[in-house]
Amino acid sequence: MDIERTMQFILDMQAKHSAAVQRHDEEIARNSEQIAELGRKIDTVTDLVGRLAQAEIRLVERMDELAGAQAHSDQRLDALIDVVDKLIRRNGREPEK
Repeated sequence: MDIERTMQFILDMQAKHSAAVQRHDEEIARNSEQIAELGRKIDTVTDLVGRLAQAEIRLVERMDELAGAQAHSDQRLDALIDVVDKLIRRNGREPEK
């Protein structure tokens, strides 16, 4: 009688163990899918960050160009102001301030 109960206990434990292994296998499969999806999302974010960095580099370069153009415009405006000031003085009038 003890042998039958022991055998039944062993069979019950094997059944529980098999069910637990099945649940773990399913969970591992779900985790693998989630990991793959996260990998794809990381790739997307990495690509977007790279494109953002490239855009920022282009923006900085363009701002440098604009700063240079602004400095050139300022120089030309200063030269024009000097010319106009000299013309006004030549005509005998002091410029208004």
